[in-house]
Amino acid sequence: MRPLLVLLTLSPLLAAEPITNSIGLKLVPISPGSFTMGQDGPASDYKIAKHPEKFDDADWDEKPTHRVTITQAFHMAATEVTLAQYRAMDADFRAGDKEGDVAVGGISWEQAVKFCEWLSAKEGKTYRLPTEAEWEYACRAGTTTLFYTGDTLPEGFQPWTDSAGFRERFFQDKPMPKEYSAGTKRDLRVAQGAANAWGLHDMNGNLSEWCLDWYGPYEAGDQSDPLGRVEGDFRVIRGGHHSTFVRLMRSANRAAWLPQTKSDKVGFRVVLADLPSGKPLPPPAPQLHEQNVSQGTPKIERMDPNIPVFEGPKPFVIIPPDSFGPLFSWHNHSPAITECPNGDLLAVWYSCVDEAGTELNNLASRLRFGKSAWEPASVFWDGADINDHAPKLWWDGEKTIYHFARGRDEDIVRSSTDNGVTWTKAQIFQPVSEIGNQLLRTRDGTLYMTQDSANHSLTISRDGGKTWTSDPITDKKQAFRSGSPARHAGIHAPIVELKDGRLMTFGRLNTEAEQAKFNFKTPASFSSDGGKTWTHEATEFPAISSVQRQVLMRLQEGPLLFCSFTDLSANSKNPKGLTFQSKTGEFNGAGLFAALSYDEGKTWSHKRLVTPGGQERTINGIDRGQFKLSDTRAEPQGYLAAIQTRDGRIQLISSKNHYVFNLAWLKALPEKS
Repeated sequence: MRPLLVLLTLSPLLAAEPITNSIGLKLVPISPGSFTMGQDGPASDYKIAKHPEKFDDADWDEKPTHRVTITQAFHMAATEVTLAQYRAMDADFRAGDKEGDVAVGGISWEQAVKFCEWLSAKEGKTYRLPTEAEWEYACRAGTTTLFYTGDTLPEGFQPWTDSAGFRERFFQDKPMPKEYSAGTKRDLRVAQGAANAWGLHDMNGNLSEWCLDWYGPYEAGDQSDPLGRVEGDFRVIRGGHHSTFVRLMRSANRAAWLPQTKSDKVGFRVVLADLPSGKPLPPPAPQLHEQNVSQGTPKIERMDPNIPVFEGPKPFVIIPPDSFGPLFSWHNHSPAITECPNGDLLAVWYSCVDEAGTELNNLASRLRFGKSAWEPASVFWDGADINDHAPKLWWDGEKTIYHFARGRDEDIVRSSTDNGVTWTKAQIFQPVSEIGNQLLRTRDGTLYMTQDSANHSLTISRDGGKTWTSDPITDKKQAFRSGSPARHAGIHAPIVELKDGRLMTFGRLNTEAEQAKFNFKTPASFSSDGGKTWTHEATEFPAISSVQRQVLMRLQEGPLLFCSFTDLSANSKNPKGLTFQSKTGEFNGAGLFAALSYDEGKTWSHKRLVTPGGQERTINGIDRGQFKLSDTRAEPQGYLAAIQTRDGRIQLISSKNHYVFNLAWLKALPEKS
């Protein structure tokens, strides 16, 4: 372990004495000084399951390191604000909790600011949240090591009281590294451990802490009293919390999330001081998919419906190899696609190393109207160290595009009226769950989304997307994802409205036991009361499982389109396939296929492999996988998403590739097999 290093530029802490205010909050003096903000060194590979004991590598957003000068002395609370101190403002807050000396969690950034305003009025002095720079300066307390305790944490320093499957996923059945204390009873009392050199407790761990700043990328060069960005989507969170990875507790580590949200793992501490005299940085430069976007409305004509069209596969996920943030070449998955009012196609997906990891973010690529190639990927949406999962896109056919995602403890929705360049602030809604598949608007204007939660079936908006509701399944005997009278069967379920007004979904079942319930076929579910009750039956199509997601939609011409896979992804090397028709007879084909129904899903009269055909060759699929493409083989796995654009073309994407075809191509028989 390297010794603690004290910066020579640090002013001696002699300017003031500790203060204890009228609500018993102790504040210690912090003198002006300079420090290096951020962390240099090797970038993280985010393979925590491979080496959970490693925590000395840097996140991409901790660079470039830069010299920061704090010119103004301030007092900082020695501990996080406690429940008892918060109750001085709100006496009924968490009334059932008796321990007042615990750090108060479940507080939004907005509530923390309100507390500071209340305390300022009560004391006649300026209380506020610390800036991100003040927070890191105070946390380091003159050190340049990973933690204020040095380059490691003391043995058993980090209690791991929550599992949520993460211990099994990342630590497997091995003993946890020595810095962790597994199975410890949760205890959030403040100041149980030693303070840092400046008298501050729990700067690493206990609860994470809100900071004043809008989150944004660092910039190189010396700075004085930085105040973050002038605006943004996320407020900064610092320090790490119990039951998280030690690497997320480093003094340089950054997190950020929506200011209106609450988590029982996030609290705050206050400083006593006027706002520093620095200036916020401007908004960061636009990402590639936001640059030079046309705001015109092109004249789009429908193509000749009698001429078959097929293009693809061509990649829309374009990321340099060995990229580890903010673009990850390791794992790119769960895409969504929309047509924009200006005729562009916009695709979004999540990018990460481990899809349960905190590094996961959302990327985007744009295929501009009239162009033939997708642009390289760029960052779309990323709450730092938040697993903002499974994005969805939907265009209302007029001027508004919607973006949905699963957040930290909530789902979110944003909207754009300028072709995806700028977006509204996120609106949150419950439950927190992966939205199953694409959004459906029924003939009466109701918006429906399936949910992957076992405790809910649909999320619904009856006011054009302004508000969203999702009725919980109160009978827990019916709260399971393989299909019950209160829930559609399966996850990632696409949804359509039938001509008789019923809702129909197709679903994915992951386990053999679930699949056996429907004779190892894809289940269909039906509701005639807006999703309150459901019936189920097996379809003729094979069941799918992990790394696969289906498409079910109604085409502009009237029939239903279903896209799926002939075999489970686990069987892609030795597929059973399905029987397809060609001009020369029947043949066995395997992989991605499309099917058409002209009788509302009762029968499927046309089935075709989604392949350009030709001599067998090797094509890149999801992540680093490859597959054989030929007359009889198509892409074997991926999450599918599709739209039909105004010209009548069907735009289908997997987790890697983009396919374009039309109804005439689907109905035509391939030349040979």
